Amino acid sequence: METLFFLAAAVLGLGPASASADDCPTKETAGKGFIVERGERSKTEVFHSGDSEVRTVSKYNGSTYLEVTLYQGLFELDRVDRGKRTVYRPKSDLAKTFPPSPGKKITALFEETEGARKGDLRTFVLEVSKKPDTLSLGGCKYKVLRIDRSVLNDKSRPTFVETDYYAPDLKLIIGKEYRESDGRTDLNKYDKIYLLPPR
Repeated sequence: METLFFLAAAVLGLGPASASADDCPTKETAGKGFIVERGERSKTEVFHSGDSEVRTVSKYNGSTYLEVTLYQGLFELDRVDRGKRTVYRPKSDLAKTFPPSPGKKITALFEETEGARKGDLRTFVLEVSKKPDTLSLGGCKYKVLRIDRSVLNDKSRPTFVETDYYAPDLKLIIGKEYRESDGRTDLNKYDKIYLLPPR
């Protein structure tokens, strides 16, 4: 769970926002690559690879500190955090879990390996809300699925981690909501999104 919290803290946040509608990535253009930002210093480049993998490269002040490969932008498969690599090997058929339609419950088992150390088995339980929502990143608005994410080890009871705001058109979690001990919720999201400039 610590890696999930760190990822959210590292690449998600609040800040000023502005964007032109022409710059907004869409379902048709997102596959060409796009950038999400929080503030002026933190940028994450997002690339789609094939039909299922999404790769994110997070930079702070121009220096790369985190690279993550995800299945459909929802399950981590590989992450390199400042040179430290962690691999999540699926032990269940992820293709059968998609798409994450409203009201669906998804369960996926992974083996986590960190360096040469064989990791623990982790089961992620994702419960998709019955009604889609919308979330704006600057001038860009996206349909999102609110997904309650829980994790369990071995046969323990699921422990709630966060609520993900998943944009299917982008194949990316664009916001995360946490529950405070006093019952309040705290939503962290990107504040800007735009297409990668032509290279």
